[in-house]
Amino acid sequence: MESLRKATLNDKEQIYGLLVALEETSIDIKRFSDIFDANISNPSVFYYVYEKEYVILGFISIHVQKLLHHTANIAEIQELIVDETVRYQGIGKRLFQKAKEVGTDNDCKQLEVCCNQKRVFSHKFYQSQGMTNSHYKFCLTL
Repeated sequence: MESLRKATLNDKEQIYGLLVALEETSIDIKRFSDIFDANISNPSVFYYVYEKEYVILGFISIHVQKLLHHTANIAEIQELIVDETVRYQGIGKRLFQKAKEVGTDNDCKQLEVCCNQKRVFSHKFYQSQGMTNSHYKFCLTL
């Protein structure tokens, strides 16, 4: 059995594993847990998982914000990950569609995503979903 559903606190460990794989580095489990716990109850943050036979194979995090420069609600994909063993099977498309639904349901003007420059295949995925690369994102480590 497979499903796309809202994430719960019980999904935290499997989501952590997916994000560690995405980032290709270790992530502080305590800080991850604290942020996950805070965000899962935040009405502006939406966590969804794709699971098959109780194994989470995909995760998406969408944040809805009221932005001054848009004078509107904007939905932003913060994380989208599909387990590398099941990529190219439509799971990413289903998660992306959920992000569009969240945006529409929350009266958002736009759906945005930032993506690391090294993730060329992700860039192609987002473009195949109709997104355009019209912005730069600059970062400064603090």
